[in-house]
Amino acid sequence: MFIYTVVNIGSEKLLKEEIAIKYPKLSFAYSRPGYVTFKDTTGTLNLNSKLNLVFARVYGISLGKVDKNNLENEIKKYSINKIHRFSFINGESSGENANTGDTVLDILEVKEGEYWLGMRIIHKYSWNIPGANPNIILPEDAPSRAYLKIAEALIWTNYNSKKNEIVLELGSAPGGASYALLEKGFKVYGVDNALMNESILKNPLFTHIKEPMQRVQDSDIPKPCHLLVSDVNVLPSLILGQLKRFISIRPSIHTVYYTLKIGDKISVKEILKHIETFKTFGFTEVHATQLPSNRSEILLYGKK
Repeated sequence: MFIYTVVNIGSEKLLKEEIAIKYPKLSFAYSRPGYVTFKDTTGTLNLNSKLNLVFARVYGISLGKVDKNNLENEIKKYSINKIHRFSFINGESSGENANTGDTVLDILEVKEGEYWLGMRIIHKYSWNIPGANPNIILPEDAPSRAYLKIAEALIWTNYNSKKNEIVLELGSAPGGASYALLEKGFKVYGVDNALMNESILKNPLFTHIKEPMQRVQDSDIPKPCHLLVSDVNVLPSLILGQLKRFISIRPSIHTVYYTLKIGDKISVKEILKHIETFKTFGFTEVHATQLPSNRSEILLYGKK
Protein backbone atom coordinates (compact mmCIF):
# COMPACT_ATOMS: atom_id res chain seq x y z
CA MET A 1 0.00 0.00 0.00
CA PHE A 2 1.25 3.46 -0.91
CA ILE A 3 0.19 6.82 0.53
CA TYR A 4 0.15 9.95 -1.61
CA THR A 5 0.37 13.50 -0.32
CA VAL A 6 0.00 17.02 -1.70
CA VAL A 7 2.41 19.46 -0.08
CA ASN A 8 3.39 23.08 -0.62
CA ILE A 9 6.19 23.20 -3.15
CA GLY A 10 9.39 23.69 -1.18
CA SER A 11 8.12 21.89 1.93
CA GLU A 12 8.69 18.32 0.70
CA LYS A 13 11.72 17.90 2.97
CA LEU A 14 9.76 19.11 5.99
CA LEU A 15 7.01 16.58 5.25
CA LYS A 16 9.57 13.77 5.02
CA GLU A 17 10.99 14.81 8.40
CA GLU A 18 7.51 14.89 9.92
CA ILE A 19 6.71 11.43 8.53
CA ALA A 20 10.00 10.07 9.92
CA ILE A 21 9.05 11.35 13.39
CA LYS A 22 5.37 10.40 13.48
CA TYR A 23 5.15 7.42 11.15
CA PRO A 24 8.64 5.87 10.89
CA LYS A 25 7.24 2.76 9.20
CA LEU A 26 6.20 4.83 6.19
CA SER A 27 9.16 4.81 3.82
CA PHE A 28 9.72 7.43 1.14
CA ALA A 29 8.81 6.18 -2.34
CA TYR A 30 8.49 8.92 -4.98
CA SER A 31 8.54 12.69 -5.20
CA ARG A 32 7.82 15.52 -7.58
CA PRO A 33 7.51 19.19 -6.56
CA GLY A 34 4.32 19.34 -4.48
CA TYR A 35 3.68 15.58 -4.62
CA VAL A 36 5.25 12.93 -2.35
CA THR A 37 4.39 9.25 -1.86
CA PHE A 38 5.31 6.80 0.89
CA LYS A 39 5.13 3.01 1.20
CA ASP A 40 3.29 1.55 4.19
CA THR A 41 5.60 -1.22 5.36
CA THR A 42 3.12 -2.33 8.04
CA GLY A 43 0.28 -3.16 5.67
CA THR A 44 -2.17 -1.69 8.19
CA LEU A 45 -3.24 1.57 6.54
CA ASN A 46 -6.40 1.78 4.46
CA LEU A 47 -8.74 4.37 2.98
CA ASN A 48 -10.31 5.10 6.39
CA SER A 49 -6.98 5.65 8.17
CA LYS A 50 -6.43 9.15 9.53
CA LEU A 51 -2.93 10.63 9.50
CA ASN A 52 -2.07 13.63 11.63
CA LEU A 53 0.13 15.60 9.24
CA VAL A 54 0.95 19.29 9.31
CA PHE A 55 2.81 19.57 6.02
CA ALA A 56 0.49 17.44 3.86
CA ARG A 57 -2.56 19.39 2.72
CA VAL A 58 -3.93 16.18 1.14
CA TYR A 59 -3.25 12.51 1.82
CA GLY A 60 -4.86 9.28 0.75
CA ILE A 61 -4.31 5.87 -0.81
CA SER A 62 -2.27 5.97 -4.01
CA LEU A 63 -3.75 4.06 -6.94
CA GLY A 64 -0.59 4.36 -8.98
CA LYS A 65 0.64 6.01 -12.15
CA VAL A 66 -1.57 5.98 -15.25
CA ASP A 67 -0.60 6.47 -18.86
CA LYS A 68 -2.21 9.53 -20.41
CA ASN A 69 -3.80 7.44 -23.17
CA ASN A 70 -5.46 5.12 -20.63
CA LEU A 71 -6.45 7.80 -18.12
CA GLU A 72 -10.14 8.15 -18.89
CA ASN A 73 -10.69 4.37 -19.08
CA GLU A 74 -8.93 3.97 -15.72
CA ILE A 75 -11.13 6.63 -14.10
CA LYS A 76 -14.27 4.74 -15.17
CA LYS A 77 -13.25 1.80 -12.98
CA TYR A 78 -14.06 3.75 -9.81
CA SER A 79 -17.49 4.59 -8.41
CA ILE A 80 -16.70 7.77 -6.50
CA ASN A 81 -18.71 10.67 -4.97
CA LYS A 82 -16.45 13.33 -6.44
CA ILE A 83 -13.62 13.51 -8.99
CA HIS A 84 -10.98 16.18 -8.51
CA ARG A 85 -8.44 17.01 -11.21
CA PHE A 86 -5.35 19.08 -10.53
CA SER A 87 -2.21 19.87 -12.50
CA PHE A 88 1.04 20.74 -10.75
CA ILE A 89 2.25 22.03 -14.13
CA ASN A 90 -0.12 24.96 -14.57
CA GLY A 91 -2.19 24.96 -11.36
CA GLU A 92 -5.42 24.25 -13.22
CA SER A 93 -8.08 22.31 -11.33
CA SER A 94 -11.63 21.09 -11.85
CA GLY A 95 -14.34 19.22 -9.98
CA GLU A 96 -17.11 19.93 -7.50
CA ASN A 97 -16.28 20.67 -3.88
CA ALA A 98 -16.80 17.59 -1.74
CA ASN A 99 -18.73 17.21 1.51
CA THR A 100 -17.49 15.69 4.76
CA GLY A 101 -17.64 11.91 4.41
CA ASP A 102 -17.37 11.92 0.62
CA THR A 103 -14.83 9.74 -1.15
CA VAL A 104 -12.77 11.68 -3.68
CA LEU A 105 -10.79 10.38 -6.63
CA ASP A 106 -7.80 12.69 -7.15
CA ILE A 107 -6.36 12.84 -10.66
CA LEU A 108 -3.00 14.55 -10.35
CA GLU A 109 -0.76 15.60 -13.22
CA VAL A 110 2.61 15.73 -11.47
CA LYS A 111 4.60 16.50 -14.61
CA GLU A 112 3.62 16.94 -18.21
CA GLY A 113 1.83 13.80 -19.36
CA GLU A 114 2.43 11.93 -16.06
CA TYR A 115 -0.73 11.25 -14.07
CA TRP A 116 -1.20 9.63 -10.68
CA LEU A 117 -4.52 8.57 -9.18
CA GLY A 118 -5.37 8.61 -5.50
CA MET A 119 -8.39 8.10 -3.31
CA ARG A 120 -9.23 9.87 -0.06
CA ILE A 121 -12.09 10.49 2.34
CA ILE A 122 -13.02 14.05 3.26
CA HIS A 123 -12.75 14.55 7.02
CA LYS A 124 -13.74 17.62 9.02
CA TYR A 125 -10.44 19.44 8.46
CA SER A 126 -9.69 18.07 4.99
CA TRP A 127 -9.48 20.37 2.01
CA ASN A 128 -12.61 19.53 0.02
CA ILE A 129 -11.48 21.61 -2.97
CA PRO A 130 -9.73 20.27 -6.11
CA GLY A 131 -5.99 20.67 -5.66
CA ALA A 132 -6.56 21.58 -2.00
CA ASN A 133 -6.32 25.22 -3.01
CA PRO A 134 -9.21 27.73 -3.14
CA ASN A 135 -7.08 29.92 -5.45
CA ILE A 136 -8.10 33.13 -3.71
CA ILE A 137 -7.13 36.24 -5.66
CA LEU A 138 -5.47 38.96 -3.62
CA PRO A 139 -7.57 42.14 -3.97
CA GLU A 140 -5.68 45.05 -5.49
CA ASP A 141 -6.35 47.25 -2.47
CA ALA A 142 -5.49 44.62 0.17
CA PRO A 143 -2.55 46.02 2.19
CA SER A 144 -0.61 42.71 2.30
CA ARG A 145 -0.61 38.98 1.51
CA ALA A 146 -1.78 38.29 5.07
CA TYR A 147 -5.22 38.66 3.49
CA LEU A 148 -4.74 35.29 1.77
CA LYS A 149 -3.71 33.45 4.92
CA ILE A 150 -6.71 34.39 7.03
CA ALA A 151 -9.11 33.99 4.09
CA GLU A 152 -7.78 30.46 3.51
CA ALA A 153 -7.85 29.71 7.24
CA LEU A 154 -11.53 30.61 7.49
CA ILE A 155 -12.30 28.34 4.52
CA TRP A 156 -10.20 25.44 5.86
CA THR A 157 -11.95 25.54 9.24
CA ASN A 158 -15.36 26.26 7.68
CA TYR A 159 -15.78 29.18 10.07
CA ASN A 160 -19.15 30.89 9.90
CA SER A 161 -19.00 34.30 11.54
CA LYS A 162 -21.83 35.34 13.81
CA LYS A 163 -23.27 38.83 14.02
CA ASN A 164 -21.22 41.34 16.03
CA GLU A 165 -18.27 39.01 16.65
CA ILE A 166 -15.11 40.81 17.73
CA VAL A 167 -11.56 39.87 16.69
CA LEU A 168 -8.39 40.80 18.53
CA GLU A 169 -5.58 40.73 15.96
CA LEU A 170 -1.95 40.71 17.09
CA GLY A 171 0.54 42.04 14.55
CA SER A 172 -2.12 43.68 12.43
CA ALA A 173 0.04 46.14 10.40
CA PRO A 174 -0.22 47.01 7.60
CA GLY A 175 -3.69 45.42 7.53
CA GLY A 176 -3.92 42.49 5.11
CA ALA A 177 -5.63 40.13 7.53
CA SER A 178 -7.69 42.99 8.97
CA TYR A 179 -8.97 43.68 5.45
CA ALA A 180 -10.15 40.07 5.07
CA LEU A 181 -11.78 40.02 8.51
CA LEU A 182 -13.54 43.34 7.98
CA GLU A 183 -14.77 42.01 4.64
CA LYS A 184 -16.48 39.18 6.56
CA GLY A 185 -18.20 41.66 8.88
CA PHE A 186 -16.05 41.20 11.97
CA LYS A 187 -15.28 44.11 14.26
CA VAL A 188 -11.47 44.15 14.51
CA TYR A 189 -9.14 45.50 17.19
CA GLY A 190 -5.66 45.54 15.67
CA VAL A 191 -2.65 45.47 17.97
CA ASP A 192 0.55 46.76 16.37
CA ASN A 193 3.02 49.53 17.09
CA ALA A 194 3.58 49.94 13.33
CA LEU A 195 1.44 51.98 10.95
CA MET A 196 -1.80 50.61 9.54
CA ASN A 197 -2.98 51.20 5.99
CA GLU A 198 -5.09 54.36 5.80
CA SER A 199 -8.09 52.55 4.29
CA ILE A 200 -8.17 50.16 7.25
CA LEU A 201 -8.01 53.03 9.76
CA LYS A 202 -10.97 54.68 8.05
CA ASN A 203 -13.15 51.59 8.43
CA PRO A 204 -15.63 52.17 11.29
CA LEU A 205 -15.36 48.49 12.29
CA PHE A 206 -11.61 48.80 12.95
CA THR A 207 -9.86 50.08 16.08
CA HIS A 208 -6.07 50.45 16.19
CA ILE A 209 -4.33 49.69 19.47
CA LYS A 210 -0.95 51.24 18.65
CA GLU A 211 1.10 49.43 21.26
CA PRO A 212 3.46 46.46 21.36
CA MET A 213 1.40 43.42 22.33
CA GLN A 214 3.40 43.02 25.56
CA ARG A 215 2.06 46.38 26.78
CA VAL A 216 -1.60 45.76 25.98
CA GLN A 217 -3.64 45.44 29.16
CA ASP A 218 -7.15 44.35 30.11
CA SER A 219 -8.48 47.90 29.78
CA ASP A 220 -7.23 48.19 26.19
CA ILE A 221 -9.30 45.40 24.67
CA PRO A 222 -13.06 45.00 24.32
CA LYS A 223 -15.41 42.88 26.39
CA PRO A 224 -16.33 40.39 25.13
CA CYS A 225 -13.79 39.31 22.53
CA HIS A 226 -14.46 36.20 20.45
CA LEU A 227 -11.53 35.45 18.14
CA LEU A 228 -7.78 35.91 18.48
CA VAL A 229 -5.70 36.16 15.30
CA SER A 230 -1.91 36.35 15.44
CA ASP A 231 0.61 36.72 12.61
CA VAL A 232 3.66 38.11 14.38
CA ASN A 233 7.24 37.56 13.28
CA VAL A 234 8.77 36.80 16.67
CA LEU A 235 10.08 33.65 18.34
CA PRO A 236 7.30 31.12 19.04
CA SER A 237 8.32 30.89 22.69
CA LEU A 238 7.53 34.60 23.07
CA ILE A 239 4.25 34.73 21.18
CA LEU A 240 2.83 31.56 22.76
CA GLY A 241 3.14 33.18 26.17
CA GLN A 242 1.28 36.24 24.92
CA LEU A 243 -1.46 34.12 23.35
CA LYS A 244 -1.95 32.34 26.67
CA ARG A 245 -2.10 35.70 28.46
CA PHE A 246 -4.77 37.13 26.15
CA ILE A 247 -6.87 33.98 26.36
CA SER A 248 -6.66 34.27 30.15
CA ILE A 249 -7.61 37.97 30.07
CA ARG A 250 -10.59 37.27 27.80
CA PRO A 251 -12.12 33.83 28.51
CA SER A 252 -14.76 34.75 25.92
CA ILE A 253 -12.17 34.07 23.18
CA HIS A 254 -13.34 30.77 21.71
CA THR A 255 -11.23 30.54 18.55
CA VAL A 256 -7.56 31.25 17.83
CA TYR A 257 -5.74 31.43 14.49
CA TYR A 258 -1.99 31.57 15.05
CA THR A 259 0.63 31.70 12.31
CA LEU A 260 3.80 29.97 13.46
CA LYS A 261 6.91 31.07 11.59
CA ILE A 262 9.20 28.22 10.55
CA GLY A 263 12.51 29.82 9.53
CA ASP A 264 16.00 28.32 9.62
CA LYS A 265 16.24 28.27 13.40
CA ILE A 266 13.28 26.04 14.19
CA SER A 267 13.23 22.31 13.48
CA VAL A 268 10.26 20.08 12.72
CA LYS A 269 10.58 18.58 16.21
CA GLU A 270 10.37 22.06 17.72
CA ILE A 271 7.33 22.87 15.57
CA LEU A 272 5.58 19.74 16.86
CA LYS A 273 6.56 20.69 20.41
CA HIS A 274 5.00 24.15 19.99
CA ILE A 275 1.81 22.50 18.75
CA GLU A 276 1.71 20.38 21.91
CA THR A 277 2.15 23.55 24.00
CA PHE A 278 -0.71 25.16 22.08
CA LYS A 279 -2.92 22.20 23.05
CA THR A 280 -2.52 23.07 26.75
CA PHE A 281 -4.37 26.39 26.34
CA GLY A 282 -7.80 24.91 27.07
CA PHE A 283 -8.99 24.13 23.53
CA THR A 284 -11.26 21.18 22.81
CA GLU A 285 -9.92 21.07 19.24
CA VAL A 286 -6.42 21.85 17.96
CA HIS A 287 -5.33 21.43 14.34
CA ALA A 288 -2.31 22.57 12.34
CA THR A 289 -1.65 22.83 8.64
CA GLN A 290 0.40 24.62 6.04
CA LEU A 291 -2.03 26.73 4.04
CA PRO A 292 -1.67 27.05 0.25
CA SER A 293 -0.33 30.61 0.49
CA ASN A 294 2.02 29.87 3.40
CA ARG A 295 5.64 30.19 2.43
CA SER A 296 7.50 29.70 5.70
CA GLU A 297 4.66 29.38 8.21
CA ILE A 298 2.12 26.93 9.48
CA LEU A 299 -1.29 27.74 10.88
CA LEU A 300 -2.35 26.59 14.35
CA TYR A 301 -6.09 26.58 14.98
CA GLY A 302 -7.60 26.25 18.42
CA LYS A 303 -11.28 26.06 19.29
CA LYS A 304 -12.93 25.88 22.71
